[in-house]
Amino acid sequence: MPAVEEYGAQPPIELLRLLLDKKGLYVRGEWSWKDIEDTTLIGCAAPPGGARAVITPRFTRRFNIFCLPEATQGTL
Repeated sequence: MPAVEEYGAQPPIELLRLLLDKKGLYVRGEWSWKDIEDTTLIGCAAPPGGARAVITPRFTRRFNIFCLPEATQGTL
């Protein structure tokens, strides 16, 4: 995960948030807007800890979040 800035933002995550919120990105060097359509963004994350940082709520609000319990070995 990218390092958290002074104000709590993570620059690569903010670029992905811009893509999700505004459906496009700015073209580097030209300062022109590029619309991006028909795109699906799928993410996967583990609980924070170790080298994993907390993902901001501003980013996760755009996803459906669900938790899976740990797999156990059982008998049928």
